[in-house]
Amino acid sequence: MSAERSASHLSLAIVAAAAALAAAAPSASASPTFGVVDLHVDLPFQAQFRGKSPLDQGQATTRALLAGHVEGVVLPLFVPERLGVDPEQLTAVHRAALALRARQPFAPLPGEAAPRTQTWLSLEGARTLTGSPRDIAAWVARGVRVVGVIHSSDSALGGSATGNARGGLTPAGAELARAALEAGALLDASHASDAAFDDLLELSRARGVPLLATHSSARALTPHPRNLDDERLRALAATGGVVGVNFHAPYVSRRPGRATLTDVVAHLEHLVAVAGEDAVAIGSDFDGDMRPPVGLASPADFPALARALLAAGWSEARVRKVFSVNARRVLGPPR
Repeated sequence: MSAERSASHLSLAIVAAAAALAAAAPSASASPTFGVVDLHVDLPFQAQFRGKSPLDQGQATTRALLAGHVEGVVLPLFVPERLGVDPEQLTAVHRAALALRARQPFAPLPGEAAPRTQTWLSLEGARTLTGSPRDIAAWVARGVRVVGVIHSSDSALGGSATGNARGGLTPAGAELARAALEAGALLDASHASDAAFDDLLELSRARGVPLLATHSSARALTPHPRNLDDERLRALAATGGVVGVNFHAPYVSRRPGRATLTDVVAHLEHLVAVAGEDAVAIGSDFDGDMRPPVGLASPADFPALARALLAAGWSEARVRKVFSVNARRVLGPPR
């Protein structure tokens, strides 16, 4: 079959799937529809380093994204730390992200002006730029909107929440973070140690821009170092930033290896109570080798989360803020 015919058949299949989902959905009067912007979906990692076709298999498949009314996702550019400091690996995962952006639902269907699901790019862990911090400007020019300086272990850039020393930013890390801000990106404090969070906070405050924690939950409920304590949640909110609740079971539940949709609701309720409804978003971590809660196995379950929040007394306006409005405010238009 030719590439043109194959693409045509794929487009028709996507249209058919979307129509079937729309037909099966409850009426608007029975169950309002809430679009979602997810601040952290690890599709490029799966494509580049796991050799998968993540829109066809995994958690955030095309069908699941459409079923969950996902209007936008942030695609992180992440290079596993075992590969060391190799800028070529960052270039490779960027190519994988661009290839994903060319597919449904991230590319417009024939005859449509905009895609069903918009995309932004982030940098998750900047150790590949350790020796050349000023190169971050070129990555921002290529579309990177959010920069996470730190990842899951201590590095020459600073301390990780799950590292050993858990120190703050090093001079090299602070230089890279300043360069990212000067280039127009926002900083991401997820994965940063408390001390590094505080350094990122001060840099963002000095620049007068929001600080983000794209995929972290509430430490007061689940005492994991990857989560944020209440003091830092309030400080982040004061910058105009947002925290995207992470669905990974160990971050939302004290029960070993198991979490439920109810646990995520509890974290969202706490985050809103502490940081305010304008400072909370979704940062699922789908396809990031995470263990999803029972009842939130994929983006297709976002409507179930919305119903649970409405049942807990949330207004439709609050659900919309947390599901998409707050994320769009800090991200700005896709690039």
